[in-house]
Amino acid sequence: MNKGGICFLLVAFSFLQKNYAHPYFISVTEIHISSQKKNFEVSCSMFTEDLESAIKSVYSTQIDVKKQLNATEFLDLIYKYISARLEISIDGKKQAYTLIGCENIEESTWCYLEGSCSSLNGSVSVINSLLFDFLEEQTNMVHVYWDEERQSTKLVNPNKQAEFSF
Repeated sequence: MNKGGICFLLVAFSFLQKNYAHPYFISVTEIHISSQKKNFEVSCSMFTEDLESAIKSVYSTQIDVKKQLNATEFLDLIYKYISARLEISIDGKKQAYTLIGCENIEESTWCYLEGSCSSLNGSVSVINSLLFDFLEEQTNMVHVYWDEERQSTKLVNPNKQAEFSF
């Protein structure tokens, strides 16, 4: 193979690598509810490049998660994005939560949130449209733990709501 052919293959391969880094568009949201502590903890995992692209698309702001992970402006923007797309209701009452922080693990960005709740009768409603406004193919896996009991569902864009009874 000549030099031109090798250069073409290298350029084509790098293009495919960059634009198709992962063939699936999946996020995972875990909600852990403690009836004893009367609180809940949330972990959201999204592909970092998808999160960066969604933030850019929605807020016209370029971010680099790996460089800005602990910057206040970055965390404020992440919280703004998540809170507009993730709603948790326990026993029919919408719950407030705060962002504790974020971390990168391999190709994903994990965001951690927490909140408290007073009523705990076993009903949970989740509206999760993370990355739906950016990716038509997006699927969001939702795992809800009520103490040690787990229930899960898959939300495929545009279906964004799930109900759980414990």
